[in-house]
Amino acid sequence: MWDGSMVVAANNRGTCYVWRLLKGTQTITCFEPLHKLQAHDGYILKCLLSPEFCDPNRYLATASSDHTVKIWNVDGFKLERTLVASSDNTARLWTMSTGEAIRVYRGHHKPVVCCALHDGAESTPS
Repeated sequence: MWDGSMVVAANNRGTCYVWRLLKGTQTITCFEPLHKLQAHDGYILKCLLSPEFCDPNRYLATASSDHTVKIWNVDGFKLERTLVASSDNTARLWTMSTGEAIRVYRGHHKPVVCCALHDGAESTPS
């Protein structure tokens, strides 16, 4: 989590682990196990928590070798969406409300493994 209150990690068996950070001393950091999520059948390539400023809801996204990206609501770890992904040399932008791809970015020569997004929600100086 951007504020450092949660940490996630995943393994090659499709399991995602979530810990809550407990405030400790300067030299010791303690983590409380919060949730163990069997997210995928294949190995997980990436797991990421949404930034809090993005939405009042907090989400966890897990991407797997099974060609899916699953979006989990952190409040109860309920599955919100399953997005079908691929290694077809494109990047896609999905809408959370329907789970539909609203934009496909083409032109890459290899599978896309990461990206950065700026939605323009903040005003920029003229």
